[in-house]
Amino acid sequence: MKYRIVPVKNVTRLKAAGDALIQRAPGMPGMGMIWGPTGYGKTTATTWFVNQCHGVYVRAMAMWSPKTMLAALARELDLPAAHKLNNAQLVEGIVQRLTDAGRPIFIDEADYVIERRTLTDTLRDIHDLSTVPVILIGMHGIEKRIRGNEQLTGRIAQWVAFGGLDLEDASLLSLALAEVQIDDALLRTLHDKASPKGGDGAEVRRLVVGLAAIEGYARARGREEIGLADWPKGRDFFLGEAVARGGR
Repeated sequence: MKYRIVPVKNVTRLKAAGDALIQRAPGMPGMGMIWGPTGYGKTTATTWFVNQCHGVYVRAMAMWSPKTMLAALARELDLPAAHKLNNAQLVEGIVQRLTDAGRPIFIDEADYVIERRTLTDTLRDIHDLSTVPVILIGMHGIEKRIRGNEQLTGRIAQWVAFGGLDLEDASLLSLALAEVQIDDALLRTLHDKASPKGGDGAEVRRLVVGLAAIEGYARARGREEIGLADWPKGRDFFLGEAVARGGR
């Protein structure tokens, strides 16, 4: 399997939203919200975009306080002698660094942040004073839980929901990542198995695991192509050969 970022719809929506925030007109709000269930590729896509735009990426933690959040941002910005500064001085130093460099901030696991008003207010201050984009990444449901914070939601100009992958996305993944040719019928079967019941499409994590399993099965048998008829009936795409039933 190859490793690369594939421009599925979630990724293209993320890039479009990030570009819009970075290129927005002066005076326009510059916060963003990315959310979706686990396994749908939020962190992988965000990490890729952070590298593209030279952003500042930090992962929130359950024990964060304003001091520890500011210290995490200061480390990423190489703020000198940050451990000697109080919170107000840290905000001032971070804002100055961001203003000089124009680097957007990305806060992953932002569910921990929105639970504490002091954290969201501090991020709002940093956004307002530096004018750089501040983008929060969280789990499905975070977009509803912040609705009561009008000071925050009024600044969120881009809302990006990560949904399940459709068959077109699955085909893009197969062509870009798998090093064997997988026919449409087998890919559709994998897509169905990787789609949660009642969901809007397949989980990207399970699709990638399944593609790797198909590729490994084909390679072990010296095949460069594989179809549904070649895949053992009842064999699991996600458990691996050692525990799969019906393999051959």
